[in-house]
Amino acid sequence: MREIEVKSAATQCQKCVKCINLRPDVCAMYEEYKSQALTPPAIFLMADIILDGELAPTAERSITPFACTMCGACANACYSMFIHFEWEYPTKLIEGIRELFVEEGAIPEEISEVLRNVYNTKNAWGLPKTQRIDWEKKSGITIPDYSKEQNEFLLYVGDASLIPETQHIPEIITKLLHKGGIDFGTLKEEEADSGNEVRELGESGLFEAMAEENIETFEKLRVKKMITVSPHDYQAFSVDYPALGMEGEVFHYTQILEDLIKEERIILKKKIPKTITFQDPCHLGRYNEIYEPPRNILKAIPGVKLVEMPSNRKDAFCCGGGGGRIWYDDPANYRKQRISDIRIRHAKEVKAEAIATACPYCLSMLIAAGNLDGTSVQDIAELVLESSE
Repeated sequence: MREIEVKSAATQCQKCVKCINLRPDVCAMYEEYKSQALTPPAIFLMADIILDGELAPTAERSITPFACTMCGACANACYSMFIHFEWEYPTKLIEGIRELFVEEGAIPEEISEVLRNVYNTKNAWGLPKTQRIDWEKKSGITIPDYSKEQNEFLLYVGDASLIPETQHIPEIITKLLHKGGIDFGTLKEEEADSGNEVRELGESGLFEAMAEENIETFEKLRVKKMITVSPHDYQAFSVDYPALGMEGEVFHYTQILEDLIKEERIILKKKIPKTITFQDPCHLGRYNEIYEPPRNILKAIPGVKLVEMPSNRKDAFCCGGGGGRIWYDDPANYRKQRISDIRIRHAKEVKAEAIATACPYCLSMLIAAGNLDGTSVQDIAELVLESSE
């Protein structure tokens, strides 16, 4: 986003704070800090002052824009921002504001490290590319190499292969795809980051370079259909990449599993007698309106009682890991309560025994909550596999 666009969009915010006052329980950042100084309107006000030349971007001030989880909840409550007619989410504006700080090198060190890692190793953790297939080696499952076999679907594994708490999820998804007769392959260790978080962190130049390189790879391999594990990658490939020339169909794995269950290519027989609630990943639900496939999957599992938390679907509460927050924990200790702890409390309030989700970031963040006390957190694929065996 160009500086003039940031200025124009930021001034459209009337600073009325209705995005917080109407539903204070939906904005994760506000609930975490309980301060109007750390809210979307405060970020937009800071942008106004910076672009008027009255304030300079500094690492200390970067706490404000980088505290946001980019969940997009403010978009549902906003009554004034003309940005709604120009960009899909006010988070696009926050990306532009973050870019002001990135250009000055005035960002938290944790964020600098993530951007350096992605630039150097094509993943946020700075891990060697061979790490991307560790899960496959440990599973003992033979996964076709898409670059050699040109399968019907490319399975893009993404960060799920790198986050310690989620490395078992790609194995489970591949077992289910095999069970359902899906012809798929992966890019093995040649898979590169989609760049979604790089874009959200304000490094638009690096994002575009990564996207162009990935699109070139997909075109070379004639990728026509893709399945993603992470909603964050789904967002990049289905929304951002087409604007840069990518063609083809993109599916989140829950959409594929829902169809396989409906078509009885995966039979769910074993009862799972649990009361389960679903955590809507922001990039799956609010960003892309994929609400029902995960719920239909849970309803199809014998024994499962599905209950909803009050903040669900378009009003769902974030896990706390989006917008780079999975790597960045505010060092200033302004926090009143952890976002993940709040979400676990929501689940307990509806007497859920387990929380199901469909995002590696959600799974990682909720598992790390400090108030689980017996509440389990599982990926939907885990429950499907358990019921189908």
